[in-house]
Amino acid sequence: MAREIKVPEARFSCQSCGRCCTMWTVTADESTVERLRTKDWGGRDPFLPLRGEGDPFKLRMVAGRCTFLDGDSRCRIHTQVGYNSKPEGCKAFPLHVSRVAGQTHVRLSFYCPAVSSNKGKRLQEQMRWVQSTVKAAGNVTREAALTLDDAIEITPGDLEALEAALAELLEGGQAATPADRLAAGAALLERVRQATAAQGKGALLPTLKQARQAGLVVLASEGRQGGAAARGGPVLSLFLGQDCAPGALARVGRFFGVRFFNLGLGRLSSRLMEGQASMKQIRGVELRLDAESGALLTRYLVHKLRSRRILAGELTLIAGFNLLVAAYCVASLLARLHAAHDGRGATTLEDVERAIQAADLLVVEHTAIYQASMLATLTETVLAQDQLCASLLARIGD
Repeated sequence: MAREIKVPEARFSCQSCGRCCTMWTVTADESTVERLRTKDWGGRDPFLPLRGEGDPFKLRMVAGRCTFLDGDSRCRIHTQVGYNSKPEGCKAFPLHVSRVAGQTHVRLSFYCPAVSSNKGKRLQEQMRWVQSTVKAAGNVTREAALTLDDAIEITPGDLEALEAALAELLEGGQAATPADRLAAGAALLERVRQATAAQGKGALLPTLKQARQAGLVVLASEGRQGGAAARGGPVLSLFLGQDCAPGALARVGRFFGVRFFNLGLGRLSSRLMEGQASMKQIRGVELRLDAESGALLTRYLVHKLRSRRILAGELTLIAGFNLLVAAYCVASLLARLHAAHDGRGATTLEDVERAIQAADLLVVEHTAIYQASMLATLTETVLAQDQLCASLLARIGD
């Protein structure tokens, strides 16, 4: 099995910080719940029923913390019953699994501080845990055909070529901002979409070659054309709207609060970043990327790009890349919000690291959006917009 799993170059060792037990929903299967209910945990039932597909229960959260998390940020299941009694999602965190085009890929959640700071053992040295997580994940295979957009199908070989070209833009040696690199990636995909629609699948590889010859600067300029800042606002509202207390009413109120912020009529608050600021204040803060914070942001974007969660996970390739752009924009806003709240004119490594952790929770890995079918459908529709990358970058001023 080990040779069948695509494992990224990444590091993780648990630092016992308790982050994995906060702010996101952990589900449990019936047998795990029945086994754990044989013990008196005190207070209310720690398990709540879920409707729909997947596991039938979730762990109760109290003020954003798992009910099993004690005052020392230790899991009571782990300390009182044992590691093997924990729900599979708890044992897997921060590891996630995707199966696309006959390949199994694993990735790490940057919501975990150890992952975002790249602390611990190399993931390749933890294959027993990786294999166990892959086995427990069961059938997570993408059944639908690989598609560039809603109309154009591509082959697994095309997917590999597109991923390599996009990764080259994101981590290439030429000096450029992450925003410009993402804009270049969006332009590359648009060139491929137009050429393939007009000439057929045979146009894909020649178009990639032409894009490489054009260079990052030309592609970045193309990728910033045609966007409208107003179109980026609802996308940010959709994801930043998850940074709130649990409950439907809180999310609705939060959504409109973020919309007012986008219109310049209010301040954006963040539980995850512990601060608030207006759009004017945020735009007045420089996203300062030194060697460490720049490397962290690049590592994050490339890790997610190559995980098959973004490209060809549940979405089309273009919508998946737009999700990556949305994650960057949320991270950029939140990093600068934290600096503005503290009265600083530029971000620090800590700002960027915390903002990336928040973006992975709100946009990519753990957001509650994907647990509601109506919101998931809305998200897919929003992410399929033309020139969405340009609109988002214009909205946040990057």
